Amino acid sequence: MKKFLSILFLIMVGTAFSDDAHGFIEPTIGGFTIKDTNDIRMMDEVVEIWENKVKVTFHFKNLSDEKKTVTIGFPVQWHEEVGVGAREKPLKNDEKTKKEIEEYYNFRSTCNGKKLERKLIVSANVYNSFDFWFTTELVFEPGQTLEVVDEYNAGNITGSDSIGLSWDSWSYVLSTGSSWYSTIAKATIIFHSKYKYQWIKYYVEENYKRDYIWDIDNMTYHWGYFSYKPTSIKYDKKNKETVLTWVLENIEPRKEWKATEYRSSIRSPDDEIQEFAYDLVKDELFKIPGYNNDSKWWLDDEYRNNSASDWGYKELGNKEKFYVWVRKLYESGFTEFQPKTKVAGIYAQLLINSIYAIHGYRFKNESWAQKFSKFDWYEPATSEISDADFSIEEKLMLKRLMEYR
Repeated sequence: MKKFLSILFLIMVGTAFSDDAHGFIEPTIGGFTIKDTNDIRMMDEVVEIWENKVKVTFHFKNLSDEKKTVTIGFPVQWHEEVGVGAREKPLKNDEKTKKEIEEYYNFRSTCNGKKLERKLIVSANVYNSFDFWFTTELVFEPGQTLEVVDEYNAGNITGSDSIGLSWDSWSYVLSTGSSWYSTIAKATIIFHSKYKYQWIKYYVEENYKRDYIWDIDNMTYHWGYFSYKPTSIKYDKKNKETVLTWVLENIEPRKEWKATEYRSSIRSPDDEIQEFAYDLVKDELFKIPGYNNDSKWWLDDEYRNNSASDWGYKELGNKEKFYVWVRKLYESGFTEFQPKTKVAGIYAQLLINSIYAIHGYRFKNESWAQKFSKFDWYEPATSEISDADFSIEEKLMLKRLMEYR
C-alpha cells in the first residue's frame, strides 16, 4: 500500500465537561482557586452527555457536625478563535467575552430543586487550562446531603487529517472533583450517541486494543476510544441512539473520562480485506441508482501498488484462508447495527455466495462462476446444498446475511 503524509486539521470549541470543585475566591484579584476540604464529600454523581448538552447530578454530604458554607466552581475552557489549527489569542477578562461564554453554555444550576445563582468569574490560577468558573455558594447543615444539578450546552473537539481519518471527542474531567474529601464514592457516566455503527467495539487505555467496525455504505471504518471500559453498550431503537454507560466506584479523580469516535477511510491494517470485496462487487454497486464512488479514489487500481484482485486470488489461495476472509468481513461489517441497504445487500450476497462456493456449489450465474473459478481450491461439484452441509457458525452467518437480500 502507498504511504501518505498525514496533515492534521483540528476544530476546538468551548467545553466544560468537569466536576464542580471546592474552593474560594481570591480577595485581591477576585478569581476562583481550588482548595481541598476534609468536611464535604462527593457521594455520587450522574453525568449524562448528549452530542451538544450535558446534565450532571451531584450529591454532596457534610461529614462534620457543624454548619458549613462553601464556595464551588464549575470550570470552563474557552477559545476565542476556533478553526483549522485552532489558533488561540490571549483570553480577555471583559464583559464581551463573559457574555459570549454565558450565551454559549446557557449554564443552569439547582440545589435541592431550587435555582442556584451562578456567577462567571475568571480563574485566579489557571488550572488544567480552565479560564473561567461558574461559581456559587452552598450552605450545609450538620450531616446534611445536598443535591446539585448542573445543565449546560457543550461542544466537542473535532478533527481530521489529510488521509481520511476524522474524529469527535468528548471528555469529562474528573480531576476537579479531587478537592472534595476522599474518593468520589460513585460516578455514573451515560453517553448518548447518534452514531449507530461505531460504539460496538472499542479499545481502552489499559490494553490498547483496537477493533474496527466497517461502515459498508460509506466504505469507512469506525472505532471508539475510551479512558475506561464501558459497563454496558446498548442501542435504543425508540430514540435511535447508542447508549454507553460507565459505573465507576471509589474513583480517585486523577484521570479524566474521555470518549472519542473515529472514522477512517478504507485504509487500515486489514484494508486489503475490504478492497478485495469491493473489487468483486463494484460492477453491481454502480448499478445502484445514485451510487457515488467519486470520493473513494483510493479504491481505484491506479492508486494502489497492485490490484486488490491479484492480492485476493493469491493470498486467499486455500479454503482456510478464504474462510477467514469471509468471517472478518462478516464480523466487522454485519453487526447488529448495520442498516439494510442496497449496498449492504450486495456485500451480503457476496458472503452468501462465498460460503456456498467453499462447499462446491455450482453457480448458474456466469459472473459469480467466473469470480470463484479463479481460486485454485474452487471445485463446482453440486447444484444442491442443504443446511446439513453447513457448520453451526456458517448457519448463523447465513441467517443474518439472508436478511439483507
